[in-house]
Amino acid sequence: MINALEGSTMANKFEKNFWLAVFSLVGTTIGAGIFGLPFVFFHSGFLSGFFELIFLVSIVLLIQQMLGEIALRTKGRKRLVGYAEEYLGLKWERLVKTSVLLGSTGVLLVYIILGGEFLALIFNQSALWGSLIFFVFWFFAVLARPRTFGRAEFFTSFLVILIIIIISLLGAGHINQENFKGFDVKNLLLPYGVILFAITGYTVIPEMEDILGKDKHKLKRAIFYGTLIPSLIYLIFIFVVVGVSGPLTSSDAISGLARALNSRTVLFLGSLLGLLAIAGASLSHGVYFKETLWHDFKLDKRLAWFLTGLIPISLFLLGARNFITTIGLIGALLFAFQAVVILLIHKRAKSSAVKPPYEINIPGIIYYAISILAVLGAILETWHSLNGT
Repeated sequence: MINALEGSTMANKFEKNFWLAVFSLVGTTIGAGIFGLPFVFFHSGFLSGFFELIFLVSIVLLIQQMLGEIALRTKGRKRLVGYAEEYLGLKWERLVKTSVLLGSTGVLLVYIILGGEFLALIFNQSALWGSLIFFVFWFFAVLARPRTFGRAEFFTSFLVILIIIIISLLGAGHINQENFKGFDVKNLLLPYGVILFAITGYTVIPEMEDILGKDKHKLKRAIFYGTLIPSLIYLIFIFVVVGVSGPLTSSDAISGLARALNSRTVLFLGSLLGLLAIAGASLSHGVYFKETLWHDFKLDKRLAWFLTGLIPISLFLLGARNFITTIGLIGALLFAFQAVVILLIHKRAKSSAVKPPYEINIPGIIYYAISILAVLGAILETWHSLNGT
C-alpha cells in the first residue's frame, strides 16, 4: 500500500514537471509577436498568412526538437553558444555569440517597448514611463531561479489563455466574414518574419531539460505541446481580431480591436493580456541571456545580470522604438542564422557518446532544404523591410 502511494506521488511529481516544462515553452513563445500577427495577416490576406503559419510551425517544431536532442546529448549546462563551441569549433562559437547578443538584445528591446505601451494603456500614463517601470520590475525578476520562473509561467500562461478566450467571446458576435477575403501579393511575405518571431521559443529548451529532472525522455513530447499550444492560441486570436477589426487592425492588435468594439473592457483586458504575455516571455529571454553571458561567455554572474538589462535599455533610451519592422527583421534574420547553426550542430552531435532518450532522424537533403529556405527568407524579409512595401 505504501509503495503504491509512493509510486503515485512520484508519478504526479513527474507529470507536474512535464507541464511546467511545457508551459515554460508556451510562456516563452507567447510574447510580443502575438500582437503583430493580426496586423500582418490582414495586410497580406488571412489565408496566405494561415498557410505561412502552418508551414513555419512545422519547420520550427522540427528545429526545436533537434535542439532538445542536442541538449540531451551534451554533458553539463550549456546554451547554443556552448553547443557551437563543443561541436563546431571556436569560429562558429564566436559567430553564435554575436548572433545571441544581437538577437537577444533586439528581443528584449521589443518587450520593453511593448510592455511600456500596455502599461500606458492601463494607467493612462506615457509609454516612456511605462517602459521604464516595466524594465525595473523585469530587471529584478531575471534573478529568479529557472524552476521559479517555470512555475510562474505555468500560471501566467493559463491566465493568458483565459483572457484570450474572454476577448474572443466578447468579439465573436461582431466578426465580419468580409475581413478575411483580402489578398495583397505585395505583402505576401509580410507575415514571414513576424510569424517566426512569434513561434520560436527554443531559448528555454535547456531550462525545460532542467525542469523535467529525471523525466528527460518526455522532452520531445513537451516541445511538441509547447510549440502547438501557442500556435492554436495565435489562430484564435488572429481570427477574432482580424474578423472584428478589419481595416482598423492596429500593429498592437488591442487598440484597434477596442476601437472597433468601442469597448473600454476590451482595452483593459487586452492590455492586461499584453502585460502577462510579455512578462512571461521577457523573463525567459532575460534568464536565457543572463545565463548565456554567465555560463558561455564566462562572465561574473552579477556582471552578466547587469549587462542583460543595460544593453537593451540603452538602445531604448537612444530612440530605438519601432515594432512591426523590428520583430520582422529579428524573426527572419535570427531564425535563418541560428536554424543553420542548430542543423549543423545536430549533424555533428549524432557522433556523441551519450545516447539520448529520443532521436530526430531525417534525410540529409532536408538539412540543406531548410537551410536554403531560411537564408532565402531572411534575404527577402530584409529586402521587403528596406523597401517599405
